Amino acid sequence: MEQTYTFTIESKKQNIDALTEEQQQEYKAHAEECEIIVLKGNSYSKQFFNQFSEFITTSKKLQKINANDIFVGKGKDEIPQSLQILGNSLIGLNILSLDLSNNAVNPFGAEALKPFLKQAHQLQRLFLNNCGLGIRGVTQVSEGLQEGEHNLQILAIARNRAECDGAIEISKAFPTCKKLQELHIYQNGIKQKGMMELLSSLNKNCSELTTIDIRDNFVHEATTQVLSDLISNSTHLTAINISDCNIQGKQNKQILESLSKLVKIERLGYNYAELNDVQGNELYEIIVKQVDNVSKLELKGNEFKKATKQKFKELFVNKEKVLGAFDSDDEDEEEADELQKLFSQLVI
Repeated sequence: MEQTYTFTIESKKQNIDALTEEQQQEYKAHAEECEIIVLKGNSYSKQFFNQFSEFITTSKKLQKINANDIFVGKGKDEIPQSLQILGNSLIGLNILSLDLSNNAVNPFGAEALKPFLKQAHQLQRLFLNNCGLGIRGVTQVSEGLQEGEHNLQILAIARNRAECDGAIEISKAFPTCKKLQELHIYQNGIKQKGMMELLSSLNKNCSELTTIDIRDNFVHEATTQVLSDLISNSTHLTAINISDCNIQGKQNKQILESLSKLVKIERLGYNYAELNDVQGNELYEIIVKQVDNVSKLELKGNEFKKATKQKFKELFVNKEKVLGAFDSDDEDEEEADELQKLFSQLVI
């Protein structure tokens, strides 16, 4: 059996300027079979990446980089330089997964990564959550992904202040990312024009879509039809989160109709959507048919009567932690129940 190797620098929240002698020897000994590099949880300097990039280029089997939260305390000028060094060292390698979430990548860092993205046609998973990209940074990422046909399956760019213009720009990458299965773009302040362009482009280009998380953006009335069309046409869709999207009660009719057409529902986030009790019962009838498939259902903050809530609770009585709390009172009751269980076990 062929050997594989993961090179890890232990997460100790340290400032690191260079590999230790021991780490250098370890990497050299396993460079040929190294498939994964884990750097997360420390803070690395430009000096570190100047050194480490020479090691990376020797690992021809390298597939995955976990660089989540690696620039704490670094300046906005140094980070793009470090990312450029890292990105350039990955060019020509068969990188399948890159995670740079929770770093101050900013627009300049995104631009520094663009040469890598342009040629990373084999890349399957790209995580850039909470990177301070803004509109300009999202545009840089999109432009990188527009070069040739990409094999991207998961794109996560949540919490980046993309807004409408950023959503429009990332939509331009979907024609070259036709294998996209998951899009996570929540909490980006995307309003009507941007959301309509985003959903329309997904519908037109990404027929393999399984997951879409657009929570905490805006789904205005005019956007509802576009969202419903996407749900109805996405035959592989199993997970959708439209929580906190300022959805008004009357919009739910179309959304519920489209959800009823899904072959399989595994995860549904539908919090704070002004679902009334009648709509709650309509949703219940949809979920009853999917109960064996559902692994997560969130319906907090809607206008269900107690009897309707009870129906959902009874439906999942044998599937612990699938159904989220309906409101804060439910959470308080659950916490009280847990405390009661704990105290009942005490022997004084």
